[in-house]
Amino acid sequence: MPVWSTVTYYPFNAPNATSSHDWDVYAFTQNHESYLNTSFPAESWSFQQMNALPLNAPFPAYQVLGNKSSAVTLTQMVGDAVGVSYYGGIVYVPADSNTLYAINAYNGHLVWMATTANSVMSNPLVVGTSKGPLVISSVGDAGFSASHGIFAVLTGNLANVVRGYSYGAVYAFNGTTGSLIWVHFDRGNVMPTPAVVDGLVVYGDGSGHIVALNLSSGKVVWRTYVGTSAFDSMSSTNYYIFPNGTAIAVMGFTLAKAPFGEMVAVNVNNGHLVWNFSLPSGYTPFNTGMGDVSPAVDQSNGILVQSTIVNFVKENKTIGLGVFALNVTNGHLLWIEQIGRGYVPPAFKGGVPTIVDGVVYVGSPVTNSLFALNESNGKIVWEAQIPNVQGPPQGAGGGRANPVVVNGYVIEPAGSYVNVYNATNGMLIKNYYVGGRFGIVNAVVVGNTVFLDNSYSWAFAIPLSNIL
Repeated sequence: MPVWSTVTYYPFNAPNATSSHDWDVYAFTQNHESYLNTSFPAESWSFQQMNALPLNAPFPAYQVLGNKSSAVTLTQMVGDAVGVSYYGGIVYVPADSNTLYAINAYNGHLVWMATTANSVMSNPLVVGTSKGPLVISSVGDAGFSASHGIFAVLTGNLANVVRGYSYGAVYAFNGTTGSLIWVHFDRGNVMPTPAVVDGLVVYGDGSGHIVALNLSSGKVVWRTYVGTSAFDSMSSTNYYIFPNGTAIAVMGFTLAKAPFGEMVAVNVNNGHLVWNFSLPSGYTPFNTGMGDVSPAVDQSNGILVQSTIVNFVKENKTIGLGVFALNVTNGHLLWIEQIGRGYVPPAFKGGVPTIVDGVVYVGSPVTNSLFALNESNGKIVWEAQIPNVQGPPQGAGGGRANPVVVNGYVIEPAGSYVNVYNATNGMLIKNYYVGGRFGIVNAVVVGNTVFLDNSYSWAFAIPLSNIL
């Protein structure tokens, strides 16, 4: 097993240490609001990764694969699949090129880079410890092994299917120097982002298990199998803390047979199942569905929100986007709505929701649009079309990333642009051109700067005033 990691450290590029909030879950907060309201200055820089493409270049192989497939291949295999993380003056950039970058947030200079055994398609998590910041990075790929599928059919046991072509692992690095602290290899990929809760790193793997590792040592604390054929796809992990301090980890899984998808909550202390949920009659998840999207959690109101494609019609090959809310304490359905209908988008097929001040903001690659929904009942407040992006069936569509709400505006990267909407009525305020392609990449706003990366293997700092 390649437990090694080659780390290159440039100490002269390190920023002065600053205090920071832990980045312990996908998109920074449980409600997916990637906004750190600090006094960070307005900075402007771009960082070209080692396999970067010209920002004005077309998708590689688009003549053969078409705009839809070539865009997805680029995101899944070459560039940066998801957004960056921030901690203490450093921007951590996950790359499909089996690399994790740590970049000085003030000037864009490389502080360190580390190689991994597979693609880094997850948010790096960063938590402060007595020995300095610890960076948790999970790795894996988006593929399925044909041999696993054949074995499952021959044995009649869908549990034998494991997702992932290559290695799945979780790495822990020193956030300042990049030195490797520990690595844990798993069965199947660990493509989604874990969550750090109560001193544990909790994630779903490609073999249908939920796993908890000790944050300090990387040793397995518990491992829970969540059901036959839960292998198909698994979301990034979120969490909820009960008033008595008990924490549960929540995530979505796609199943290869009925009910084809479920939400699962387990006790963080022991891995015991607390509740599971599948969609009600009239809503059938499709393809990777419920295993794509990390659920958003409103800690104060005890509400979980997730999206999934539903109700595929074979005759005309159309699909809807279902958005639903659960009581996160018991998994009971509060509401579910199908918002729009269109053709099946490729790859990551839902939109990661954000919950802010009683409103759910969520994109839909199905209809290539952005929605605001009432958190209490799911009713549409407004819908806005995403400009300059081709939707399915010809294109991949936009709206996959969690929207970020700042000063009454909604920021949502899509295609080659960062789009800004009025948070009250959905009116498009600005298209800010960057180039390349944003897939599931969300904006990360730190004070007066917006940090981004993209499928063309670039990372950026853009003054917030340029975008708003």
